[in-house]
Amino acid sequence: MPDTTTAEICAAANKLRTLATAAAHDEDRTRWEVGHTLGSKSRVVVDNHERPTVLIETWAAHREQVDDYLAAFASPAIGLGVALLLERTADEIADCGGFAAGAVDGPMSDRDHNAWSAALAIARAINGTA
Repeated sequence: MPDTTTAEICAAANKLRTLATAAAHDEDRTRWEVGHTLGSKSRVVVDNHERPTVLIETWAAHREQVDDYLAAFASPAIGLGVALLLERTADEIADCGGFAAGAVDGPMSDRDHNAWSAALAIARAINGTA
């Protein structure tokens, strides 16, 4: 019987990789940055300063922090990296015989358990099951 934890993490990795790849839509569009639109002093998040195809303007009370967060964490490069991390964690869990088996019979340390639990929490947030 497949480990449902591993399946959840793999599903999230696949979903995130698909979304990040689509959001990047071009090899040079994986990193989003805070910038300005031409002729405007408003801060925005863009995927390319010269030819933006993604332009996010925020109206939050502290929009500078929101812009910085979006540029840092919403960038497709981050999504691709997190997808890879989730895939490797799922492989590690599977190699130990599953989440429960690793906790009971395997060589799992507290650090492993914390990392696996964090990966599962991230996966559930991505899958909308958190």
